[in-house]
Amino acid sequence: MEAALQIRSTRAELLAGNVANADTPGYMARDIDFDQALKNAIDGGTNAPELSPGPSPLENLRYDENDTDSSQELAKAYQNSLGYIATLKLYGDSLERLKTAISTG
Repeated sequence: MEAALQIRSTRAELLAGNVANADTPGYMARDIDFDQALKNAIDGGTNAPELSPGPSPLENLRYDENDTDSSQELAKAYQNSLGYIATLKLYGDSLERLKTAISTG
């Protein structure tokens, strides 16, 4: 679960950067494929996977060579935050079960 939280946190930073640079000429939006990054973390057995964000597809490239769409980035950020909250809930629930198991002996 730690890897999922780390990936979601890093993705949130990237998406916030995309929104902040939506009007910066030449800026290319960056993102992480959460599912692939989590799979890599699980396969690699590490809680802190190396994340290498790359540019998004060029389909949204504008005249100023910026490919960022603020509304799409905000939607991705919202979806990512929901995933982060869900992961925290699962983590909290598992800690609660562990606490119950320890206290009941």
